[in-house]
Amino acid sequence: MTYQAYYARALQETAQTAAATVQLQAQDLLSAVDKFEHLPYLVGAERTLSELLKSPRDAALVAQANRYLAFAKDRTEVAAIYLIAADGTTLAASNWQTETSYVGNNYRFRPYFQEAIAGRTAMFYGIGVTTGTPGAFIAAPLRVRGQTRGVVAVKIDLTPFETRWREGGLRIAMADALGVIFLTTQPDWRYRSLQALPQPAVEALRSTRQYGDAALHTLTGRQHALPIAELQALEIGTKTYLLKAHAIGRYGWQMLLFSDPAEPRRKGMAAAQIAGLSLALVYLSLALVWQYRRRQAERLASQRALAQVAAELDQRIAARTAELTAANDIAVQTGKLAVLGQMAASISHEISQPLTALRTLADNAASFLARNDAATARHNLHIIGELCVRMGSIVGELKAFARKEPVRLQTVSVQQAIAGALMLVEPSRKATGTRIQVDGADLLVQGDPIRLEQVLVNLLRNGMDAMEAQPERTLELLVRADGPWVEITVRDHGSGLSDDVLRHLFEPFFTTKPSGKGLGLGLSLSQAIVHEMGGSIQAANARPGASFTLALPLAPEHHATHPDERTAR
Repeated sequence: MTYQAYYARALQETAQTAAATVQLQAQDLLSAVDKFEHLPYLVGAERTLSELLKSPRDAALVAQANRYLAFAKDRTEVAAIYLIAADGTTLAASNWQTETSYVGNNYRFRPYFQEAIAGRTAMFYGIGVTTGTPGAFIAAPLRVRGQTRGVVAVKIDLTPFETRWREGGLRIAMADALGVIFLTTQPDWRYRSLQALPQPAVEALRSTRQYGDAALHTLTGRQHALPIAELQALEIGTKTYLLKAHAIGRYGWQMLLFSDPAEPRRKGMAAAQIAGLSLALVYLSLALVWQYRRRQAERLASQRALAQVAAELDQRIAARTAELTAANDIAVQTGKLAVLGQMAASISHEISQPLTALRTLADNAASFLARNDAATARHNLHIIGELCVRMGSIVGELKAFARKEPVRLQTVSVQQAIAGALMLVEPSRKATGTRIQVDGADLLVQGDPIRLEQVLVNLLRNGMDAMEAQPERTLELLVRADGPWVEITVRDHGSGLSDDVLRHLFEPFFTTKPSGKGLGLGLSLSQAIVHEMGGSIQAANARPGASFTLALPLAPEHHATHPDERTAR
């Protein structure tokens, strides 16, 4: 196998390691962003913000909104939260007391405002035009009586990732859809593009002021061909790097991992040298074996010749008399035999020494291969490559569980959703000794099965928490049809809810649990999920206890298959 083949194998191992590294780092970054995706909706549920959009000049409402946004910002540890009116003017902000306050500034030229005011959740990364600091902006529409009246925006600081990558010894950069780098462990690469930008793209960046007044120069020069397609070789300044790119399609970003191209060359050269040495040892072994066999054949031939000479001598001794001439011949022949014996001993000695040296050389070669740094490094890299390919995946599954996926409306069996939720709360049910009664027909609704399970799990756990101080604990779960709706009621037998708690129950950060047992976002998030599925959620006192009722649209299958039942109702 040639050096090029070993070099290609080393590049393939580098690509596999780079792919595992970049996937892990990308998932870490996405998790940090995705966990705040619902925050604009949760913050926007505060009644004060809706009232301020209707009365933007009310000083008391402005002060109250500023305090609320500052409180929400401190609880969630984002960089800033602010409310923007429909004309783009900021009415209230968490940084209202600072010199770089957003209040009064107009951001209608920003793409995230334009998308949000059109009714969509928006994501945008850029330099703040007011503060001059970069960040990721998440914006969502704020609807009042079904109409979009304003926008709630959240700013997230992602620059700590640069420090984390740098401390981990990684050379990583994040680039947008145009190839402009906005996060990087190399400060002189920031706001430079991987390739020359067309003039329309430059003008668009200038109009939105996404990267402020940055010159947007091109970063890379020539590209070099590689034996594999998984990596690119880029020339940046006087250095060449191996580039592994990972697309983050949801936001149009890509994560770039740069590595040293000399390492695969060293591995390829070391592997080629080791292979060459091994081949040389094999050839040397074969040569010595051939030489040994040749010497053995010569020795056997000499022995056969000696035996023949001895036989002839015996014949001569038997045929001749004890003449002096015959005696002299015998003496001469005896001298010849002595000489042949010495020659055989000498040849045996000369052969045994090379064989012993060959054995010692082979043992030393094996020890050298076992201690070689390149082999150890390759083995270790092989083990590391197998562990990275198996973490993400959830992230995925916090996707699937951490990652936020959009609501997918479909026909959902209520009984199957209840069965899934009961399975998830079973450990808590056993630990608390709670009895759960389920009653009602198996109806079909229009919704998202995973989100519906999430809401039911939250309500069941809240119900068990509400009966924490009671000796006997019973939860009732009732399913019934009401015209075009299916109602799912979860009722506990606790102490119930006060009028003041009922008024604030679905507000973000409101909780009746002791400190440390919750942030007060569970019911707010459940309400947001149910609304996305086209339904509603209501709370009431059941005496004893409290009840929560979900109303979801009846699936079209029920309208098609049960016309008599619908008429009877």
